[in-house]
Amino acid sequence: MASLASHPLPCRAATTAAPASRSGRPAPRLLGPPPPASPLLSSASARFPRPPCNAARWRRRDAVRVCSQAGAAGPAPLSKTLSDLKDSCWRFLRPHTIRGTALGSIALVARALIENPQLINWWLVFKAFYGLVALICGNGYIVGINQIYDIRIDKVNKPYLPIAAGDLSVQTAWLLVVRGFLLNFGVYYATRAALGLTFQWSSPVAFITCFVTLFALVIAITKDLPDVEGDRKYQISTLATKLGVRNIAFLGSGLLIANYIAAIAVAFLMPQAFRRTVMVPVHAALAVGIIFQTWVLEQAKYTKDAISQYYRFIWNLFYAEYIFFPLI
Repeated sequence: MASLASHPLPCRAATTAAPASRSGRPAPRLLGPPPPASPLLSSASARFPRPPCNAARWRRRDAVRVCSQAGAAGPAPLSKTLSDLKDSCWRFLRPHTIRGTALGSIALVARALIENPQLINWWLVFKAFYGLVALICGNGYIVGINQIYDIRIDKVNKPYLPIAAGDLSVQTAWLLVVRGFLLNFGVYYATRAALGLTFQWSSPVAFITCFVTLFALVIAITKDLPDVEGDRKYQISTLATKLGVRNIAFLGSGLLIANYIAAIAVAFLMPQAFRRTVMVPVHAALAVGIIFQTWVLEQAKYTKDAISQYYRFIWNLFYAEYIFFPLI
């Protein structure tokens, strides 16, 4: 009995009948494990003991768990890729510029409708939304060109942008850029075509196209002002680092003031095409606004916060022009 106690009992007793002996009686059932077939197997059994009786069950559970996790994690890479692509495209479009595109589209459509109120069909609103979505997608032209050519600078000043961060390839960025001329002339004349009107030259549309083109130039030369400290630190050459923040701010403000003076002059030169009572005071007020903001920047000694506020104010002036456009 002592020798039997020294060996562990098997987990499950054998259920098959033992072979019969010569006398016809069944051979006695073995209580212990069968002897090893060879010393080699015996040493292997001693080195790698058999697991307990429930180990196989745990192995099956682990296998099922692993397979379930693998199955659940299968679609994750695709969903993550799509999510990352959506995030990259959204950052590539620079959401604050989308407001300008949306306001411009609404303003041009409103202008065409105001000129022809008898042709307004509210079912066309759905088509207008399709066009707005297309223009928002095409908004990447202005901001996209800038990001494509400023990769080296953006890696320092704006590493969160998708191309600089490596989240969007340059080839993909090139595919996303279209816009420009399409926004002003395209939206206006597409609206006229939807109303069933033939092509007719529009002086207000020509005006807003020229006006915002110069405005886009001002935005282009002032966009690096908030990043001038980083540009100087890493010796990145921009107009702001070459000419100085003060000179670039004065240049941008001077161009905008010239733009507003030209708008006021056009109202007097073409009274039949523009509403002088709106055109003159609005642009005069906006001109005073940029003069005041430039003075505030000067008084603040061109600190980073003051420069950022000045740049945001330029964008607000851009939005304001489209807001007032249907009324001029």
